[in-house]
Amino acid sequence: MLEPDVLSLTPVPALNALIWVLVILVAGYLARMPVHRLIRLVFTGARRLLRLLARYCVHAEHHARAWTRSVLLAQAREHARDAADWNLERFGEDLERELKGIPELEQQLRAHLSQLEQDYRTSGAPPPDLPGWPRLVEHLGPDFGGVDPTVKKTLEDLRDGLETQRADLLDAYRRATRRRYLVLHRTMPYWRRVRGAVEELTARVERLRQRADDAIERVNAYEALRDEHRVRIDVLAVHSLWRFSLSVAWLALAGLGFVVLGQLLAEPLNSLLGTASPAESLPGLGTSATILLLGAVGLLGLLLMESSRATRMLPGVSGLDTETRRWLFWSGIGGVLVLIAAFAFLTLYHGGIPPASLDTALGPIMAPGAQAALVILLPCALVFTVLPVRGLVRHGRIAGGYTVAVALQIAMLLCRLLASLAAFVSSLLIQLYDLVIFLPLWIEETVRQRNWRVKPDALVSRGRLPSPTSQESRAAR
Repeated sequence: MLEPDVLSLTPVPALNALIWVLVILVAGYLARMPVHRLIRLVFTGARRLLRLLARYCVHAEHHARAWTRSVLLAQAREHARDAADWNLERFGEDLERELKGIPELEQQLRAHLSQLEQDYRTSGAPPPDLPGWPRLVEHLGPDFGGVDPTVKKTLEDLRDGLETQRADLLDAYRRATRRRYLVLHRTMPYWRRVRGAVEELTARVERLRQRADDAIERVNAYEALRDEHRVRIDVLAVHSLWRFSLSVAWLALAGLGFVVLGQLLAEPLNSLLGTASPAESLPGLGTSATILLLGAVGLLGLLLMESSRATRMLPGVSGLDTETRRWLFWSGIGGVLVLIAAFAFLTLYHGGIPPASLDTALGPIMAPGAQAALVILLPCALVFTVLPVRGLVRHGRIAGGYTVAVALQIAMLLCRLLASLAAFVSSLLIQLYDLVIFLPLWIEETVRQRNWRVKPDALVSRGRLPSPTSQESRAAR
């Protein structure tokens, strides 16, 4: 530190202070331009650096959005292609199944039509029309008048015979008509079977047409996704973010279910296997067995979902043939049932909530029963935990891409704000520095104004006439 006598130039303290103030003002006035340049250099460099960072954030945001868009389109196309392949596969299976029954249906139709044709032929032809003799007799009239008696007798016998023949023919016609009606009535079941066969054929064709329409619609949706200009990215993004939120919520519930199931199994397994750990860094045997059993539930759920092609996280399983996947599916179902039976047995016979904690008469029955119901229902629900995991992996990239893009946009806004703030702080510091040394600046301005009034011609002749623009620029600096 400096001694007080070093700073004392005169015995009067006020005069010393005044001298030092003048020295500081003169030094500040002489260093005015270098200090201004230093302030401008520091804050201009900071402003350029911040604007460069803002530009980098803008480019990085564009790249992040483009990457997210490409991933979103790829996922949408993959989903549309899988849906189209599934519909085409189902259409092929339905077509094979429906066409397999067509020959049998055709054979039934041929048999029914043959039976109908045979019944029609056995029904016989209708009786012939009545002859014209009765009309002749009617024209002759009932009374033959003065006709010869022999002729009259002959004509009367002829008329009676014709009337008898007509009555016999009418009876025969009625009997033939009745027989024909009975034969046709006997063909009604065959007509109903033919109609049922035709309706079944129509239903099969309609099902095939509907399945074909679904397959064509899925293929058209996949073709539409190939044209990026017609794709609504915002709709796909909202749908993906919504699926991501549902996956997170479902995964949180699944985690809670695993915790509850672990708590229910911990006490029975600890009572059976003990709590002592085989090594210092390992948990007890009961806790280890509980963790392994929970992991087995998750692995069986993964096997079930992969074998049924609900998920495609393991290409080696989803790429197997149908028979192998069916065998894996039923094996997974059997493993889940075995685990559920083991959980129920452990809960009922080894541990659980003490019945005395339930203040009811049925406490000894309700406590193990409630826990058994939980250990039966929870594994059945937890086997579907793979679905939210798949949704989290699938849609997490989209959510992460948009999160990075939003963070870069916020960083860009902050950089631009700080760059503007740096320019403002630079101007503020320059003005504050000039405010501190205002006395020398005022003296300089006064002298300049006086010289301007006294010798304008000399200044003009020497080309040193100050212009308002230069004064404004100097004042701005």
